[in-house]
Amino acid sequence: MKMFQWPFLIIIVIIIISGCSSSIPELNYTPTEQYSLDKYSYSVDLTRVKNDKVYVHLHCPGLDQKRVIFHFPKTIPGTYRELDYGEMIQEFKAKDSQGDSLPVQKIGDNIFEITQAEDLATIHYWVDDTWDHPKAKMRIWPMGGTNIEDSTNFVINASGWFGFFEELENVPVQLALEKPEGTMSFSALPAFDQSDEIDIFRARNYHHLIDCPIMVSKPDTATFTIANTKIYIESFHANGQVGYADVIEKEIQPSMEAVAAFTDSLPVDEYHFILYISDGKKLMEILQSKEKGFFTKVRTVMDNVTLFGSGALEHGNSSFYFLPDFGDTTFTSMIKRVALHEFMHIFTPLNLHSKYIGDFDYVNPQMSKHLWLYEGITEYFSSLILVQAGLITPKEFFSDRFSKKIRSAARYPEKKISFTEMSENVFKKKYQRHYYQVYQRGALIGLLLDIEIIRLTNGKKTLKDVVIELAGKYGPNRSFNEQTFFDEFASLVHPELRQWFKDHVEGTVPLDVEKGLDLIGVEYSKKGKHVVSKRIIKDYGSKTYTISMGKYRKIKKVGEKDPIGFLEGDQVDIAHLEKVLYDDLGYPVKENTIVDIFIKRDGKIISLPYTVEHKERKYKHRLRMMKDPSKSQSDYYSIWMGN
Repeated sequence: MKMFQWPFLIIIVIIIISGCSSSIPELNYTPTEQYSLDKYSYSVDLTRVKNDKVYVHLHCPGLDQKRVIFHFPKTIPGTYRELDYGEMIQEFKAKDSQGDSLPVQKIGDNIFEITQAEDLATIHYWVDDTWDHPKAKMRIWPMGGTNIEDSTNFVINASGWFGFFEELENVPVQLALEKPEGTMSFSALPAFDQSDEIDIFRARNYHHLIDCPIMVSKPDTATFTIANTKIYIESFHANGQVGYADVIEKEIQPSMEAVAAFTDSLPVDEYHFILYISDGKKLMEILQSKEKGFFTKVRTVMDNVTLFGSGALEHGNSSFYFLPDFGDTTFTSMIKRVALHEFMHIFTPLNLHSKYIGDFDYVNPQMSKHLWLYEGITEYFSSLILVQAGLITPKEFFSDRFSKKIRSAARYPEKKISFTEMSENVFKKKYQRHYYQVYQRGALIGLLLDIEIIRLTNGKKTLKDVVIELAGKYGPNRSFNEQTFFDEFASLVHPELRQWFKDHVEGTVPLDVEKGLDLIGVEYSKKGKHVVSKRIIKDYGSKTYTISMGKYRKIKKVGEKDPIGFLEGDQVDIAHLEKVLYDDLGYPVKENTIVDIFIKRDGKIISLPYTVEHKERKYKHRLRMMKDPSKSQSDYYSIWMGN
């Protein structure tokens, strides 16, 4: 999963309202010997929506038990938090073959007990919409939740719609969806039969069903092929317009092609990007309005908090995205950054994982200690691929992306809590607050581990080589040993690597960022003062809107010392600024150099000249390329760059 960080006010709101669920009850359930089920036969009528809820029917004869236990997931793989989908299930009823009701009791947030169940034939219930639910929308991020928009859009993350009987997760599943007129189903789940009215899907088991989200909406699609994999883009925009799939294709195709160059071949024949794009234009207009007061804006944020829970959730050969469109370049900027991360999950954890993911326990989940691998390495690779393909510069990689990650990673209590300890206990409040570090410190672990592997093998291996070798050995259906994986990983590199893991991942020895980066000719300095180019907005007194995302920043107030000629409402191309104010190594261009500043004004892109000025400023966690690296540094850097 990949989440986006939003302005501090919104993060505070989410943290305050979020909470932990109750404990799991003791079941003491022992079924009789004949306990079995041929298949789960689910049917859902999406044309029948009542109070933002949908009716679900399960045909399940043949269990022949006095008592059965029916579960909904407490959480699902890739989320790393308790979600309690069972709280969204209402009017749960069980009936025998004659249509008579059987006794049902809800004995936990996600658990239903059915008694006198010898002739149990069907189960019926209503599914509530997590995106609109006042409590669920704060607890369940949209990319893992459910959406019900009558006749328009349905997001079917199976965990929020369908349950399973105790110990029967491996039984095949058939799902029939009756669709509203003019809509189609989009999913990586194999379709057994499709028509204008009904789609029938088949899953190998409940795990497979959970692994394949479905979106039902009118079509807006695009396709392309990279290496051996066909890519499907299936999108829906809340404003009802189409054509966004083509826009998204243009944004992500270059990075997908870079993946093919990075790995040579991919472990999936097809991959689906399923995207819901929410309409946040009115929200942004209110937040940027001078007429609206502070409390009005806060209330507006609270009413639209789902818009800020943006991100994506990975699956075996698909990923589901919830992205906001604020009327700027927000969602296109996001999809470029997050699509590559989610796609790279095809290696970890989807083809390289321990039993805690391979045989996931939806009732009483146990978290793996290897989040450094599943999320950290994936996040690192998503930037490494771009720099090796030339889609971002080395300066962007180090001075922008990883300088920020090191700054964030510095807030992790590395001398008190090891990364494996945090991973194993991520459900607990003490550790949950550090979860986002999997994308910060976890990615930094990936970078330094890669360099250490290059050093220990004298350039004969890289982190990519080891991960691909291990993913090829295990694959999607075989799990590695949770406890001995570090030993196995180190055995493919060098015995000294085992101590590196003990110190920096399993232990509380601080990462030596300076020493590691020095090996490839990158200079790291924790803090100090240096001469830099002036910031053309802040240093001249101009201001932008606090919530201004994407490629551009909108000018709210023009500073008295503005030397460029900004007008209120101008949108400044922030990405271009770094390219013209600093050279390829990360050093400021010479003072008095005349550069062009790109802005969007009245819908047109124009350039304004600016004469570069310098100032002295304090810094923390600065990264930049060395001007005169040694031969060893240059050689290692070349290997790191994939040459």
